[in-house]
Amino acid sequence: MRSERHNVAERKAVAAKAKLAREKAVFYSIFYLLLILFFVLFYMAGLGMISIQSADLLLSSVLSLIFPFAAIAYLLHKGVFVGDALKGFGLGRSSLSLKMIGIGVVLFLVVFALELFITAFSEATGITINTNVSLLLQGAPVWFYLFATFIGPIDEEIFFRGFLVPRIGIIWSALFFAVLHAGYNSSFGIEIIAAFIFGLLAGYIFKKTKSLYPSIAAHILVNALAVAAMAVL
Repeated sequence: MRSERHNVAERKAVAAKAKLAREKAVFYSIFYLLLILFFVLFYMAGLGMISIQSADLLLSSVLSLIFPFAAIAYLLHKGVFVGDALKGFGLGRSSLSLKMIGIGVVLFLVVFALELFITAFSEATGITINTNVSLLLQGAPVWFYLFATFIGPIDEEIFFRGFLVPRIGIIWSALFFAVLHAGYNSSFGIEIIAAFIFGLLAGYIFKKTKSLYPSIAAHILVNALAVAAMAVL
């Protein structure tokens, strides 16, 4: 009887090891391919083989995809299965609820209120505050609008909140997230400040709820607002 249990445990261990090896093969391969693609695009842009705008859009999209694959590849290296990693990010079915989405909507409204305040301050003082997001989005193809609205937020929340917050804390993860927005060259660094504030709030909510759904919902709504504003203007 004891020998049977030992054999069953051994078979489960072998199966788990094989499953981990398969997942490593898939995610490591995708991660390295994305890294290669990123540097190839960077090289092509440097040689003038693709336009600056195309390079910006493609590089930002590939970098966005690198984030979650880097996080999951690291966890696989530590022996964590992909399914367990996603559950650790609070992305399991049990974590998805109207309450989590509602929290995300509230977070979005806070960010939206901050944007309204900045707009009102700019009009009242006559000080022009430009986020320069419109420069990135202007003339972009439809695929980039869709990517920026739906895929980018998921990628960034997995990495900056789900992966970084438990390891380096809310403040540092928010700071790294803010630095990611430095390329917009916004007036007074307003885009960096806004990203930092969002990172702090999103990180705090993730720590409290153990779920990425609120911050993903809020992030999607924020980006969708930016895309919609660009379309209207």
